[in-house]
Amino acid sequence: MRKNDIAIKIAGLAGDGSLTTGELLSKIFKKMGLYVVIIKDFPSNIRGLPTNLTVRAKDKPVYGPKDYVDYLLALDFQNLPLHTHEVAPGGVIIYDNSTHPEIPEHLKRDDVHYYILPLANLSRENLGLEVIKNVVALGIIAELLNIDHDIAHKAIKEWFKEKGEKIVESNIKAYEFGREKAKELGKKDEYIVENLGDPGRIMMIGNEAIALGALTAGCRFEVAYPITPATEILEFFAKYGREFGAVTVQAEDEIASINFALGAAFAGARAMTTSSGPGLSLKTETLGLAYINETPLVIVDSQRAGPGTGLPTKTEQSDINHILFGGHGDQMRIVIAPATLEEGFYFTALAFNLAEKYQTPVVILTEQAFSQNKYTAEPGSIDPFKVEIDRGKLLSKEDLKRIKKEGRQYLRYEITEDGISPRALPGMEGTIFTANSNEHDETGYTTEDPDMRKAMVDKRLRKYEVAKNSGELPRAVYYGDEDAEIGIIGMGATMGPILEAMEQLEEEGIKARYMRIRTLWPFYDDEVNEFIEKYDKVFVVEMNARAQLLHLIKQFTTKHEKLHPITKYTGRMFRPVEIKEVILKVLQKV
Repeated sequence: MRKNDIAIKIAGLAGDGSLTTGELLSKIFKKMGLYVVIIKDFPSNIRGLPTNLTVRAKDKPVYGPKDYVDYLLALDFQNLPLHTHEVAPGGVIIYDNSTHPEIPEHLKRDDVHYYILPLANLSRENLGLEVIKNVVALGIIAELLNIDHDIAHKAIKEWFKEKGEKIVESNIKAYEFGREKAKELGKKDEYIVENLGDPGRIMMIGNEAIALGALTAGCRFEVAYPITPATEILEFFAKYGREFGAVTVQAEDEIASINFALGAAFAGARAMTTSSGPGLSLKTETLGLAYINETPLVIVDSQRAGPGTGLPTKTEQSDINHILFGGHGDQMRIVIAPATLEEGFYFTALAFNLAEKYQTPVVILTEQAFSQNKYTAEPGSIDPFKVEIDRGKLLSKEDLKRIKKEGRQYLRYEITEDGISPRALPGMEGTIFTANSNEHDETGYTTEDPDMRKAMVDKRLRKYEVAKNSGELPRAVYYGDEDAEIGIIGMGATMGPILEAMEQLEEEGIKARYMRIRTLWPFYDDEVNEFIEKYDKVFVVEMNARAQLLHLIKQFTTKHEKLHPITKYTGRMFRPVEIKEVILKVLQKV
């Protein structure tokens, strides 16, 4: 039997409710003590085109897709040619043949097990409602996998409780109807899932972890223009922000949203704006303004496939160059990249401390695969009580009274050894200063004096060296043995596929050591050079076409002949085997 490691793809049409099956499965698997990841692959139109969701459950932590899915639930004929080839040998295809009774010969496979029945027709004829086929399908899958039916019943009741008892009862009936149909078909495959006991893990999408981290850190102003795949952060604030005293604003466009956030941050609020690549393109000018007038601001860039509109609902990591280097003038910003729910929460809280301490924009760089996919985390691993708030050199009324008593003038942009000036908020007594987009002197007044210009540029740049050496920024984390044969470097949502590719490589007798970069700027060239020095070949895995992470690394290293790119830019996550195959080819093992 194949136990406790299952990937189930539910494929239907956008807007038909078919993904309910996957959402319910994820809740059931979590309650059965399995680690879960939900991988969403949906079109950018609202209705009609094929859409799918893959639920992966395992008795070990998972962060990405398997090489192949074990079960394919095809609720519409259009999905058979799209996904039949993705099913693992020995896997299962459950097909609703209500509209297309026969599977064409060219789509049939001898190495998979078929369960074929007219789900839509059966649901309409026996339960009076065609759309309830999704829960009938859930019953079929549950029976085949030996899922705990008490847990399934509870999940269904919880999911539909707001719609009333009658709806709950009809869905329980549909679930049991599906179970009976599965018994009639008889089990043909070897997959099974055991109830391991519920340890109380949490499950959420990455955007929710970020939003929760922001609220915990004292963010009281979230403003955004809705854009996939970042919108859930705005929605989270709209739903829960008021309970924390937060203001949530849906702005009229991307430029307005960052300008609103900048104004709120200048006034003293912890403020955040959230977007994706096209939105960040529009926000770039204001990023430069925040840099020169040293206003703390947190920005989330949830990357999607571009340029232009690109693939709005698909994942990519192609904003690296833009986020690190976009904008005119010698401006910088701190850029950190989470990969787990825990990091999404804590890095976001940290971002607000960094923004205020160094009085600079801080970008949380994610991607659709992290932002909108759902993951599990251990109970207690996200703890609001562990978040500490540091507002940096924000002056109090007592500080200002002391400055006045000493006969000194308050200088908003005072040139200091660490480059960080004392910060007062507008309206504080004795703190008249100008904050505009021009170069300025220590009071904020516009200047073109060459010596002051150089001093101010040096002052602002100095902050980043201080930040880099502070020990506050997330350093890289490492996986695998230090005496490995090869090295792998990645960031963000490539983590899961890389870790599983390493397991596959070890089965081939090849040990790998993986370095996950978590702060992209300031760039920690020391740790990257030390890592590259240890291995003859280092593979840089990223989801873009131009190997942007690899070229960033090359700017700070000399052993370029050791570096090998592994890129994917189809809008989908890596499968572990895709990483393994490139490595084996370079090593001339295939």
